[in-house]
Amino acid sequence: MRYTFLAVASALFLSVGRADESRQRLEGVDSISQNAIQSAFRVLRKDYIRPDELTLDQLNRATLQGMLERLDFGASLVKELSTDAAKAKPRVKSEMLTARIAYLKPMTVVQEEVAEMEAALNDFQTKGASHVILDLRGAAAPSELEATSSMAELFLPRGELLFKLRRLGGSDARLYLATREPVWKGSLVVLIDSDSTNVAETLAAVLKQKKRGVLVGTRTRGATVRYEELPLDSGWRLRFASAEVLLADDESVFKKGVEPHFNVSHSADEKHATLLAVDSQLVKTLVFERARLRFNEKALVTGTNPELDDYVARSTGRQMYYDLPPVRDSVLQRAVDLVSNLDLAK
Repeated sequence: MRYTFLAVASALFLSVGRADESRQRLEGVDSISQNAIQSAFRVLRKDYIRPDELTLDQLNRATLQGMLERLDFGASLVKELSTDAAKAKPRVKSEMLTARIAYLKPMTVVQEEVAEMEAALNDFQTKGASHVILDLRGAAAPSELEATSSMAELFLPRGELLFKLRRLGGSDARLYLATREPVWKGSLVVLIDSDSTNVAETLAAVLKQKKRGVLVGTRTRGATVRYEELPLDSGWRLRFASAEVLLADDESVFKKGVEPHFNVSHSADEKHATLLAVDSQLVKTLVFERARLRFNEKALVTGTNPELDDYVARSTGRQMYYDLPPVRDSVLQRAVDLVSNLDLAK
């Protein structure tokens, strides 16, 4: 046990040490002048102990690696997918959580999901919903920003300037306006996080600026850009940001992110489990607790014992549903609490 503890402690110390070293190296690169950078290159090319590791090929690869790391989500190398794997599966998750609260989630946040979102919103109105929780969390491949305007039109009035798209370094911008009447005019809560896609993040930014919804979750990354892809070698493509989204007042959230009105987070493990559960089961099971049946006055009067089945199950070694903690979406729970309180306040 003592040696295990020492091994873990040593590994932790080394990990922290490497992180500090990496941080210090980056700070140094940002601090020195261009002349100093060129001098460092010349010295390393001439006097480094293993000159074969500093060939022109290696230097070019190191330069590209460093550039991609600095640009973060602004540019990346992505693998080309096979035809079958590249096919997205547009699908919208929609569900009535209560008699007045509805849940809506575009799973891949692409243009093909807009019609299904519209149908779901119309269905919510038919069923008497007053609030919609729009879930824009979760990782997906970047998609075309035209989907943002189509989705925003479901909630914003005709003629509203939604956002502008300007090529990086350019002066002219393309304007995106709402071209139809909104489908949903009721209360709207939007869930966001650091994995929200470029389309989802832009939609959240537009809705927030227009004061059309309350945002709940965590700050987004700031990937409000249009991406283009350029084929490189076989199997690899360069994905890079080619145009930047500007809000109606010319504000940019690129690399700043969208800040929610109410900051609510959960752990990475909980988030992963939640996303898997949303895809495979009823969303309301992630929100509402399932009470364990007990032997009480009602059971006494009716002559039943709801705990008897538990006793029998345990005697055969079976697990019960309450033996393991259920998956709960704490962010969605807080959103439901928020709109429930709005109803109570009326």
